[in-house]
Amino acid sequence: MSQTNFDRLLQKYLAGECTDEEEKLVLAWYERMVHNSDLHLSDADKSLIEARMWQAIHTNLQPLPEEAASTKTRPLAARTWFKVSAAATIAGLITTVVLLYRHQSGYNQSLAAIPGKAGYDSVVNTTATDRRMQLADGTRITMQPGAIVYYPPAFTRNTREVILTGSAFFNVYHNPAKHFKVHLNNGLTTEVLGTSFHITQQTGRNTEVAVVTGKVWVYRQPEHQEHTALDSAAGILLTRNKKVTYNAASDVLITGIVDDPKPLPKTTPSPGANVHTAGPSLNFEEALLHEVLQSLSEVYGIEIKPETEQLGKRHFTGDISKYSLFSQLDYICKTTQTSYEITGSQIIIKDTRTGNP
Repeated sequence: MSQTNFDRLLQKYLAGECTDEEEKLVLAWYERMVHNSDLHLSDADKSLIEARMWQAIHTNLQPLPEEAASTKTRPLAARTWFKVSAAATIAGLITTVVLLYRHQSGYNQSLAAIPGKAGYDSVVNTTATDRRMQLADGTRITMQPGAIVYYPPAFTRNTREVILTGSAFFNVYHNPAKHFKVHLNNGLTTEVLGTSFHITQQTGRNTEVAVVTGKVWVYRQPEHQEHTALDSAAGILLTRNKKVTYNAASDVLITGIVDDPKPLPKTTPSPGANVHTAGPSLNFEEALLHEVLQSLSEVYGIEIKPETEQLGKRHFTGDISKYSLFSQLDYICKTTQTSYEITGSQIIIKDTRTGNP
């Protein structure tokens, strides 16, 4: 059964529309995921999972309307009711537990440390659309379907720390006195002061952090190790239009450029003005290629340069102010007989001519 079909099955169960056969599928899934899994969970671990599930059940299950309560239902034993309620209301929680056990990355995480912080609340997006929430400090989070955010009711410590399972967009309230940290299941931490960024996690695959505004610091942090200073050896500093991808298989951080880079704030046009009028002009007349690339670098905050000094002496004429970055590069390369290559967080222009430039 595909993930999409199973999600639909859970939705049907919540609505009380499952057949007997579908109900058996839900119960069988529960047994496989926890009691009969290959994770070798201890009895204490299983009990802790169940305790958390009970808490989620009491939080998320709403009383039946009076008319629904009067309909004929089959009585369920307490244990069966527990399984059904848990599977129907917090499937994402069990999945999170299993994934965390599978991604220990060199150090053991006890089940009690999955939310990681005592006294944290949690929000689970069980819908098929994005869900928005706001933290006590004013930080806004847009959670994608299936995402879970663990957070404190109030930020009373020296740092603001939350834990994310799944994918979400963060618009962090600026507070220089308290860094904001997002901890992920695979040991990655994203640390900022006040900025906006996307975190995309793919189960068993890559994790990507992409910056929309400001700066973020991404690093690996072993459990229980405090990170107090932005040390260049500790991780990667990202600025606007940059991203980093963590490859779980190779356990490395790979820098790159976001799919659709946007001009830096200083280049945002005022209403009615031509694009980029607040920054370098992108309307060129017989300009040297290296000057054109320098202007683009200033507009987007991305290093864009010719592969050789000689190549930078070619000329370009054209108005590219109304195009996106990669369309601008396509236009430039077609005109100057070059190509571009993204290498990490920079773009290199290469010669495609045969013979002398």
